[in-house]
Amino acid sequence: MIRNADIVSGDTSKDAAAKQFEVLRNMGLQGRAKLTFQLCDNLREITRAGIRHRHPDYTEQQVTHAYLRLILDKELFQQVFPGCEIEP
Repeated sequence: MIRNADIVSGDTSKDAAAKQFEVLRNMGLQGRAKLTFQLCDNLREITRAGIRHRHPDYTEQQVTHAYLRLILDKELFQQVFPGCEIEP
């Protein structure tokens, strides 16, 4: 039974959502934490791949700077990397 029906996407059936919640519940806290970290790692790599695609001339250090520019507040980025002007 879905208790959080309000968080189910409009393109997901109730049966599919119920199965997904069941699988997530059965994974336990450790399994859900591991999945969360895997998803974060995947998102980070997808973002970095997008930067490489947009800027094929960037070095790996520039890719890292561009990634950090995306995830950090502009002011904080400038404090950490003063004078670094990079397009994400």
